[in-house]
Amino acid sequence: MVDHKSPTPADLSPEATALLAQASEARAAMERAARDTTTAADELRRYAKFSKPGQPSAHIVQLRQKQATARMDSARAKQAFLKASQAFVHAAGLTVPPRVTLEAFMQSWLPKPT
Repeated sequence: MVDHKSPTPADLSPEATALLAQASEARAAMERAARDTTTAADELRRYAKFSKPGQPSAHIVQLRQKQATARMDSARAKQAFLKASQAFVHAAGLTVPPRVTLEAFMQSWLPKPT
């Protein structure tokens, strides 16, 4: 087995550094979208719990639409993160180890969330 030394963040090209920053921003957007999805689901559960059977109220319909929008935003944010991560890995000349997801691989490269 050949041991390849991974570049450190200081060894990265300016292009790779910019792509890493883009991936970091995309991860933050992905986390915000996940929180929004959770909030919308919690709110829908809270109001649906006490709703009467039959035709849903206009408020419940709005909450379902809000939840659907939040889910779509979450999926788009994850797609943007994976696209930015793939571009970074390519620009930095890295290889993702077998049986490791790109998302898990990127955790070691991204700064810890605050």
